[in-house]
Amino acid sequence: MRLGRLLVVALAWGVALVQMGCSGCGDPPVTYSMPGSGVPGGRGDLCQDDADCPGGGCRSGVCQPEPASCTGNSCAEPSCTDGVQNGTETGVDCGGGSCPVCSMGATCGGNADCKSALLCLEGMCARCTESAQCAPGFECRAGGCEDDDFSPRVQLAFLPGSTVLRVRFSEPMRQDDSAASMLNPDNYCVELTDETPHECTPSDAFWLGSVLTVVDPSTVDIELPFAPGGGRYTVHVSGMVDRADNELGWPRQADFEVGGPLRLLSATSLGRNRVVLTFSRPLLPGPDVSGSAGCTSLATCASRYRLTGSTSLGAVLSAKVLDRLSDNEVVLTHEGFQRGGQYTVLAANVEGGEGLQSVWGERLGASPLDRVTFTGFGPLVSTVEEGPVQVDPFSDGVASTSVVAYRGRVYVGPNANGTRAVGMDQDGVRPDDLAFRFRKDTQRLSGARSSNTVGAPFPSIGFAGCQENSYQCGPDNEDGRALFASGTLSGTEWLMVSGTRSGGGLDYVYMSRDDDATLDLKYVDLGQALDGTSARSFSALGFLGGRAYLGVPITGGTRRPELLALLRAPAETAEGLEARSNSTTVGGCNPSTHELCNLAAHRMPGIGAAGSPANPAHTVGIDFVGEFNDKLYLGNNGGLVRATVEEPLDYESSPSHWVSITPSAPEYRAKQSITTDTDLDLDPSDRAWSRMAVFNGHVYLGRNTTAGPQLWRCDPARVSGPAPASAQDCDAGDWVLVAANGQGDVQLTQFDNPHNTRLTLLAVSGGALYVGFDNAVDGVVVYRTAVDEPASRSDFTGQDWCVATTARCEGLGRNGFGQPRANTRLGEATTVAAGEYGFLYVPVSGGPGTPVRLYRHRD
Repeated sequence: MRLGRLLVVALAWGVALVQMGCSGCGDPPVTYSMPGSGVPGGRGDLCQDDADCPGGGCRSGVCQPEPASCTGNSCAEPSCTDGVQNGTETGVDCGGGSCPVCSMGATCGGNADCKSALLCLEGMCARCTESAQCAPGFECRAGGCEDDDFSPRVQLAFLPGSTVLRVRFSEPMRQDDSAASMLNPDNYCVELTDETPHECTPSDAFWLGSVLTVVDPSTVDIELPFAPGGGRYTVHVSGMVDRADNELGWPRQADFEVGGPLRLLSATSLGRNRVVLTFSRPLLPGPDVSGSAGCTSLATCASRYRLTGSTSLGAVLSAKVLDRLSDNEVVLTHEGFQRGGQYTVLAANVEGGEGLQSVWGERLGASPLDRVTFTGFGPLVSTVEEGPVQVDPFSDGVASTSVVAYRGRVYVGPNANGTRAVGMDQDGVRPDDLAFRFRKDTQRLSGARSSNTVGAPFPSIGFAGCQENSYQCGPDNEDGRALFASGTLSGTEWLMVSGTRSGGGLDYVYMSRDDDATLDLKYVDLGQALDGTSARSFSALGFLGGRAYLGVPITGGTRRPELLALLRAPAETAEGLEARSNSTTVGGCNPSTHELCNLAAHRMPGIGAAGSPANPAHTVGIDFVGEFNDKLYLGNNGGLVRATVEEPLDYESSPSHWVSITPSAPEYRAKQSITTDTDLDLDPSDRAWSRMAVFNGHVYLGRNTTAGPQLWRCDPARVSGPAPASAQDCDAGDWVLVAANGQGDVQLTQFDNPHNTRLTLLAVSGGALYVGFDNAVDGVVVYRTAVDEPASRSDFTGQDWCVATTARCEGLGRNGFGQPRANTRLGEATTVAAGEYGFLYVPVSGGPGTPVRLYRHRD
C-alpha cells in the first residue's frame, strides 16, 4: 500500500489582545496577551515596587497585572477569592495551576484550566462538539469526552474532483499501516447502487486505486485512475476501526452521484462564531465575483447565505473559500455566538438568491441540495427550560413535522416539500441531512400502479400544490405527507413514509431499511385492501407484534374507517411489494396467502357505521393504535376496542378476536368526543383519542371532548367486563379519570386551567409520565409524574418541581416553554433512551404559518 499526501486544513486563528492598566495612574496602558498565548508583555519580570511594572503591580518581587482600582503597594496579594482575574489565573479566580479549575464559559489557556468534563476551546472552557477535539480513545458524547465505546459509521461520500472519491466517517479513525486503518484500500468496495444496500458487487466501471490520502482525522480521499462514468454508486466500507478500536457500526455504506448539480453536503462548527461548509465540488474562490461562494460585505453575504436555528446567529460577516486541496470548503463567520442547539445553513441557489457555482460551472441545486444542519458550539440543550434544539429545522417555514426513533438515532421530518429529513444521535449531536429516493410501482400484479408519468426514482413524497406528473409530487402523485414512523416488521427495523392524495385513491406507503444519507424507499401496494374506497391519507400507524397497522380515515356517507395489517415487508432484492389482500367488502384475512389484511374496522362496535353501536360521525378514522400485554388497542370518537389474541384476523370473519372496551365510567358518558371534518394533515389536537402510553403496568389514554380534555387510566386487575375480561387486559369497567379538575368542570383534566383545550402529549421517558396540553392563551402546558399510579393533580409536578395543585405552578419549562405566543400546539412527540438517560423530543408550533420548534428534555 502506498500512502499519498497528507492534507491539513490550516485556519488562521488570530491572537486576542486586551488592554490592561490602572485608572488615573498616568502611565499608558500596557498590552498583554490573553492567557496561554506565550507572550509575556511584562508579566513575571522581577521588580522592587509598582513603578517597575507599568500598568500592573509588584507582588512578591514579580510584576503582576492589577485590577483598575489598584494603586501602590497597598494592594492585596492576588488570591483565588478576590473576584478579579489576576496572578496566574486564566479566568476569574480559576485556572492557572494555583486556583481551582474553571467552569463553563471561563477563559482558559489549556485543558488543565477547565473542569474535567470540559475542554479549552477557542480560549473558553466548553463542552466538546466533535470527537476530534477529544484525546484518542475518547468520544464526544452529550458534550463531554467519555470512553469511546460507540461504533463509528460512514457519514457521507462524494467526488470533490473528477478522479477523487472522498469518504467521511462520524468520528476519527485509525490511520496507521494496519489492516484496520482507513488508509487500507482493501476496506473499500464500490458498486452501482442496487436494492441490496448492505452487500457489494464491485462495479467493472469503477476501479479503486491504491493511493489513499488523509484529509482530516475523520476523512480520507481515494485517488482514482480515471474519471468514472455518470450514474449513482454506493461505497461500502468494512474491516476498519476508530481510534478506540471500535468496529464499524451502521451505516457502513454511502451513496454518491457522478455528475448532477453542485450540492451543500455538511456543516461543522469551528467555534462560537464560525462554521465550515463542505460542498460537493471545488468552488469559485471570489470572494465577491458572481457565482463565488466567498463574500466580504454584509450585502453580498446576505444574498448568498442565511442561518436559522435554536438562537439567532445574526448576519453573516464573511465567507472564505479555502485554498487548493480544500477548495470545496467555505468558512463562514457570523455575528452572533452559537449555543449547543442545532442550526441550518441555507446557501443561495438560483431561485433563492445569488447563484453559487463550482469551478466547472455547475450551479448549486435547489432544496434540499442547498441546506444542511449542524450542532452549535456550546453546552448541549438538554431541557425545555434551556430553549429549543431547533427552530425552523429545514429553513422552509414548515409548521408541523414528526419525530421518530430509528436505528438508534432520532429522525425529524419530512420538510415542507417532502424531500428531506434530519437524523441525529439520541442526545441531539452530529446531525445528518437525509434525502429520499422513492421507488415507483410499474406493475399491476395486484392492486394499483403508480400514476406519476415521469421516471423513477422520486425525491419527494409531495406537497400541497405540487405539479402533477412531475418530480415535485410523489410516485403516485401524492401531494402531501401523512406519516413518518418506524418499527420492526419481518424481523427487521424499517422506516415508513406515507403521503396523501387530496383527490382520493390513496394506494401506497413506502418503506426503507436503509440508514445512510440517502434513504432508498420501496413501495408497498395497498390497492387490493383499499379497492373502491375514497381514502386520501393515514391517521395512525403502529408497528406491533411483528406487524404494521395502518389507520385510514374515510370522509363521506360510508363512515368506513379502514384498519390495515401489513404482515410482511418487501423482499430485500425487490423494488417493492405487490401486497395480496382480502377485499374491502368480502373475504376473510388469511395470513398464509395474504401479505396485507383489511381488518374490517367499520364493523367494530362504536368504531364504524356498520358497528353496533354505529359511529355517526361524518369523517371516521382510527385515532391511534397501541400495544399492551401483546394485544392491539385502537380507538376513535366512537369508543375503544382491543384484540383478544396476539395476531387478530378481521372482525367480519373472526369477531371473537375483538372486544369493545369503551369506558363505562360516568365521566366518560357525560362528555362527547370531538369529531373532525378533515382527513388530511391530522394533528394530535384533531383526534378524540390523542395518544396512548403504558406506564408502570397501566394503560393511559388522552381523550379530547367537546367540553375539554380527559386523562384516563386502565387498571386491568379490576376484571370488570364481561367475557373475555381478564386481570391482564383492559376492559370497559377498568378505566378511571386521572387528575380531575379541582374547580370548574370536575369531569375534565385541565389542571384547573380552562385554556388547556386539548390533551396532545402523553409519553413515558426516563421513569416519568408526561402529559401536555395545547393552549392558545398561555402557551403549551406540560406536567410530569413519577408516582406509580397517579390519581390526582397533586401527583404531578411542573416548573422547578412545583406541585401542580400549588397556586401559579406553571408547566415544565414554564408555560409555552417560555414563549407562550409562539408555542401553542404540541406535535407528534417521541422518546428515546441513551444509556442511563431518557430523552423526550417534542415538536411545537403556533399553528399554520408558524415554523415548528423542536424541544428536548432529558431525564
